[in-house]
Amino acid sequence: MARYATARYSVKEAREAVWARRVALFCVQLMILTVLLHRFASLTTPAAMNLMAVSIGGLFLTIGIALFAIVRIWFGGQTGAAQAVAAIFIACLGLAAPLYFLSNAVTLPWMYDVQTSPDDPLDFKVLNTMRPADANPIVEPDEAAIDLQDEGYPDIGPMALERSATEVFSLVHEAVERLGWTIVVNEAPGETGAGRIEATDRTLVMGFTDDVVVQVKGDDAQAIIDVRSVSRYGMTDLGANAARIRKLFEEVTAALEKGEKTVLEQAEPKKDDAATKKGAANKKVSKKKGGGKKRSTNRPAPQPQLSPD
Repeated sequence: MARYATARYSVKEAREAVWARRVALFCVQLMILTVLLHRFASLTTPAAMNLMAVSIGGLFLTIGIALFAIVRIWFGGQTGAAQAVAAIFIACLGLAAPLYFLSNAVTLPWMYDVQTSPDDPLDFKVLNTMRPADANPIVEPDEAAIDLQDEGYPDIGPMALERSATEVFSLVHEAVERLGWTIVVNEAPGETGAGRIEATDRTLVMGFTDDVVVQVKGDDAQAIIDVRSVSRYGMTDLGANAARIRKLFEEVTAALEKGEKTVLEQAEPKKDDAATKKGAANKKVSKKKGGGKKRSTNRPAPQPQLSPD
């Protein structure tokens, strides 16, 4: 009886695929930990930005290693394709949110200072002393910066309202509180009709701190709202400052749409009230005219009495 010997070949596993999955998991965990430490702990913004850059770079490197492992597995016959695919999947999940925000860097202008009146920029009185030493400088925009903002954010401009400056300042103050900004300076309009609010706001995901100044100027009949929003770190704000100004104006507009009337509308007499008063006056006159007439009764007229003759 013939005996057959079977040869066994040892199949090696592509170690690149295993390490790609491990690095992908590490980078995603580092990214999540960086966000939590920066938003809820004392991790500084520069350190958080550096850690995020390392995490994003590591995820891109992971994808490259995983693709190299797949090619090697295809031609060499090693195992580990599942590990390589898992690494690519984890890396794509980790890069989804950063790439979404970084896509704005391609379509939006590279600037960290956005204001409604760049020709007449607002100044910070208190927050400029509270900004860290390594933060972006607050400077007056030059013509190039003004043209860049006009091209990138053509809808950003002052908001004019037919309200008194005092009333508009109250609306702006309530809108700032609803948005959750931290108010540092709150100066109501005085004799000059100019009010000021300086506040800080943090971005939703990373919690980056930005500085905002709002000015309300005008008189008893109309007012103008000017806003300036400046990021403390980063060469570009990825559209955060412009979105913040739009959100403030939307909150003010929403408050105005609750049925409040302008100063001119409040000064005009109500047509319905005038007509009502006129009708009531006519009714009183008609009653007075009808007061002199005799009232008719249903009693029968008295019959003459006949004598007995």
